[in-house]
Amino acid sequence: MDSHNHHEEPFYRKYIWSTDHKIIGLQYGITSLIFLLIGFSLMMIMRWQLAYPESAVPLVGSIFGEDGMLLPEIYNSLGAMHGTIMIFLGIVPLAVGAFGNYFVPLQIGAPDMAFPKLNAASYWSYFIGGVVMMSSFFTADGAARSGWTSYPPLADIEVGQTMWLIGMVFLITSSLLGSINIITTIIQLRAPGLTWMRMPFFVWAQFV
Repeated sequence: MDSHNHHEEPFYRKYIWSTDHKIIGLQYGITSLIFLLIGFSLMMIMRWQLAYPESAVPLVGSIFGEDGMLLPEIYNSLGAMHGTIMIFLGIVPLAVGAFGNYFVPLQIGAPDMAFPKLNAASYWSYFIGGVVMMSSFFTADGAARSGWTSYPPLADIEVGQTMWLIGMVFLITSSLLGSINIITTIIQLRAPGLTWMRMPFFVWAQFV
């Protein structure tokens, strides 16, 4: 008779504040897909206005003005945030944060990433950076209007642009922490016999 008591971890501990590489990979994947959907929606709004320049944008047009059409500065904001979201909040986190976290340890025979807590910190830094960037839409000056490269003279000193820069600080921090973790994991935690020339191509791609 099994006398020990087994208590399953609460939901928030297992799926929110987790340090397991698979869960963190799923967190990255779900979050990046949500951001990709937001970025796609911004692109569709811009395309609609280009296709029908004298017509109000359906459903969400009232957000942008009384006539429902995009003002030039709002169009610039949507273009800047679309590029930022798709690259820094969508594609890169999905390719590295989601797939890298989930599959690299499995493919090299490691029990987890080299620094599990650093791994969790990387995800939450990414999440906070995304929230800060998206919050810039609700400022008085609106979101950044400088393009996803933030070149002057469009990169003016306004609240939305400043929040964009703060968000980028969090995203760069997340990328740095994640890169250190993946590189260290591949170097230090490969299974015995898994030499560099025997590593899967996917692991090589993540390492490079």
